Amino acid sequence: MLKPTEKRFKFTEAKIARLPFAEHGTRYTVYDDNVKNLILRVGEKTKVYYMLKKFNGKTIYSTIGNTKAISLSDAYKILSEMQNDILHGKNPNQERQKIRDNITIKDFFENIYFPRHALMHKKIRSQNEDKSCYNLYLGPIKNCKMMDITRNTVSVLQQQIAESHGIYAANHTMRLLRAMYNKAIDWGYVGENPVMRVKLFKEIKRDRFLQPDEIPRFFNALAEEPNTMFRNFCMLCLLVGQRRSNMQSIKWSDIDFDNRIIRIPETKTGKPQNAYLSDQAIDILKEMQLSNKKDHVWLFPSAFSKSGHLENPAKMWQNLLNRARVSNLRIHDLRRTFASYQAINGASNTIIGKSIGDTSPTAISIYARVTEDPIRQSIQTATDHMFSFIKPKDK
Repeated sequence: MLKPTEKRFKFTEAKIARLPFAEHGTRYTVYDDNVKNLILRVGEKTKVYYMLKKFNGKTIYSTIGNTKAISLSDAYKILSEMQNDILHGKNPNQERQKIRDNITIKDFFENIYFPRHALMHKKIRSQNEDKSCYNLYLGPIKNCKMMDITRNTVSVLQQQIAESHGIYAANHTMRLLRAMYNKAIDWGYVGENPVMRVKLFKEIKRDRFLQPDEIPRFFNALAEEPNTMFRNFCMLCLLVGQRRSNMQSIKWSDIDFDNRIIRIPETKTGKPQNAYLSDQAIDILKEMQLSNKKDHVWLFPSAFSKSGHLENPAKMWQNLLNRARVSNLRIHDLRRTFASYQAINGASNTIIGKSIGDTSPTAISIYARVTEDPIRQSIQTATDHMFSFIKPKDK
């Protein structure tokens, strides 16, 4: 039975905002009917989320955050992380104390941020990017206490990374470091986020794609590629026009030969999509299917990666570019090449967006009315155009 100073309802931001503050010298508790173990304690001037849960037979209260500092959705996420700690035999209050005790960047990332946040809430690709960024660029401040990192420290690090690795690496590092401090504050860190007012470098949008004079050299270099799987990977990246991460993780079960599509279950936007296949792409896939005698699950299997599929063929890619005498080209630029030759052949932005999986808000309403036929025709026309640059003897 609830005490007179306790209430219960389904939490919403609006209802919480309307709650009156407690009288002088008192406070009252509100229980959430949406999610078990989440409560709100309302004082004279504050409204604070808490987790109320048993740990080793004792009831513990763990502070989640003030309603002025975090949203209700963030409170739910932090509650989930705390409950996960308890499932693994950890007291959330003790875990938060570690952060309050002025933890180092290294200890925070390796023992708290990555296992409790990245592994739980990020996709594998983002996990790998965080880990790579941490290992490559945060070395100079790894062993520094989080409380000792100042805005000047961060600005100097940003400039050093930009000079040695480029502005994109510098910006990525700043975003990771900012996210780490934000999560630390959510989990009890009492300092400020030194990255909040650090301005990122202006990034120039790439427009690089294979030019008509480069395509024959690129195809000839691919023909000389000793690794058949990598050769097919590059060709399909060019002919299907999907993001590299999507291409690397295609399974044979995702390919529908009858309908001439590849079903991509999860994209960067979090939504599934279909990639439509030209005649040339179908030919390559059928040839690969005949040679898949080991019944691999992945279209591009790898015995050297944790995922089991191709992940980072950087060295093979650079060797390919050297043979083709092509510079400043990334694997992702094959996707742009695919879209560019559609545009050259008169395809509309709507058709191009649908074929490469661009789901920007301004185009979503239009995409819904586009049938598959013009998309398939556009893809085939662009592919034929690219292949037209190859001499008959090279095809």
